[in-house]
Amino acid sequence: MPEEEEGGIDELMRLSRQFTRQQEEHDKQERQRQEQGKKVQGVLKGLKDLNLSMALNQLKDVATPEAIKQVTALKSKNDTEDLRKMITSLVDGLEKQLNAASGPKAEVTKMINSTRTLSILLDLYFSLQ
Repeated sequence: MPEEEEGGIDELMRLSRQFTRQQEEHDKQERQRQEQGKKVQGVLKGLKDLNLSMALNQLKDVATPEAIKQVTALKSKNDTEDLRKMITSLVDGLEKQLNAASGPKAEVTKMINSTRTLSILLDLYFSLQ
């Protein structure tokens, strides 16, 4: 009987060491996964900052100071709701200007429909994000 007890204890010790090794490997993999996630988040933030900087450079010649201020504020936000609202507002203003424009009715109607299409597609785009 003592040999069976020693064999059982040896088996328990072996299983304990195996479990400990597996747990350490799992913990190591989890740390690596978290580190990789942080790297990816850093790259995504860098891309967002780059996109915003490029947009601001392009907007400085054509946009109002208020629009530039709103785009600059996007750097500190995680969602695109304010951008969607700004685009919708610009499209609505454009549509009103087109309605007030004079010229061939068919041409103005075509531009109004294009503006409405743009607005709908932008809303769809932001809703799918």
